[in-house]
This record gives sequence, structure tokens and C-alpha cells, in this order.
Amino acid sequence: MTGNRSGRSPTGGKVTGYSLVLNYLPMLYVVAGVAAVWTRDGVTARWLLAVSWIYLLPPIVSRVTIFVFGYPTGRGVRQDARAYKVWWFLTQWQVVFNRLPMLEELLRLIPGLYAAWLNLWGARVSVFAYWGPGARILDRYLARIERGAVIGTQVAISGHLGTIADDGSFVMDIAPVTIGEGAIVGAMAGLGPGSRVGPHELFPAGRLLQPFFSWQEGHKVRTEGEGT
Repeated sequence: MTGNRSGRSPTGGKVTGYSLVLNYLPMLYVVAGVAAVWTRDGVTARWLLAVSWIYLLPPIVSRVTIFVFGYPTGRGVRQDARAYKVWWFLTQWQVVFNRLPMLEELLRLIPGLYAAWLNLWGARVSVFAYWGPGARILDRYLARIERGAVIGTQVAISGHLGTIADDGSFVMDIAPVTIGEGAIVGAMAGLGPGSRVGPHELFPAGRLLQPFFSWQEGHKVRTEGEGT
């Protein structure tokens, strides 16, 4: 997600070399995976390696990164901050799934498997949450979804928002997204970083819950904090 909190054009919002170099990580991940599978002997061995490479390597890397550096969260995070660097590194490991959403839809065919996979990334998702077709989550390790929650068709969940600060620099808001027990998020709704849908609430279809707002008793309430 991107935005502009000052209303100014992004003049001066230069992209760092770190950000540019890491753009190549998804391509290297795919190429290395293809090479590893190609050189493997046996059909069964190739399939096992391919599935493990696709579905296990990225979340394991994410979990180890979070263990070492902690969850990347914050308000107005600049590109030279550790939180941004960790977030951008983890983002590159999710690119394949963001570009090819069918990979996640396949996991959703088996009840509980998708939640277990998200939790491997570092999320906290109940196996009893329901995901509608086409629901998208961009920062998997920042999902906090409780028992009985229903995420409607084509809902978009993002744990980050890019903006331009008053001095023209590029900054990020990064925080978990929480959907409470028994809550329903209507089709094609959008949830930003730090947003919360309260327990047993119905968030209307097609609505956007801005960063650091909660949906309680049928209306929006501003909240603060970036807790994990």
C-alpha cells in the first residue's frame, strides 16, 4: 500500500541501494530453485524438493529473521532504519506468492493448512478462521486472526503503508493487522497496518479501514501502537 500524508509529490524520496539490490532476490530464489530441482534425480525427489522450496524455505527464512531481528514495526520508518531493512528483506521472500496467488489458494483447499503455513511465517492465525476466494495478505507474519473470523472474497490485508514525509523522504508505517474472534470482514474490503476489527464485528464489504483505526460497535475509532 502507498499513500501521501503531506500532499506533496515524492520529490527527494530516493530509493536506497539496499532496496534496489534486494529487488533481485525473488528472481535468484526462483532460478536457484529451478536449478536445484533440475539437477535432482528421480521424479519423487524432484517433487518433494520443489514443494519444500516453494512452501517451506520462504517462511522458515522469515521465522529465523524475526527470531534474530524481531518483528519489523513502527510509524514513519525510514529506509536507513533496521525495521525497514528487515521488512523489505521479508517482503522479497513473499513476492512469489504475491505474484502467483494461486499458490496460496491451493493451500486453502485443505482446512487448517493455510493457517499453519501462515503461522510458520510468524503470524498468529487460528486454524478455525475462514478465507474467502481471492483474499490477499501482503505481510503474512503480521497477521493476527482469531478463532471463527471470516475473511471475505477479495479482501486485501496489508501490514504496511508507504508514504511521503513532509521533507519529501519515503517512510513506512508497519504494524500487525488484527481480526478478532468471530468477526466478519466483507468482500473486497481493505485493512491497513495497525488496523483492528473487534470481536464479533461486521466490517462492511468494500470499505477501507485506515492504518491504526479499529472497527468497534459499527464505527471507526482511532488507535495507537504497533504491537506484535
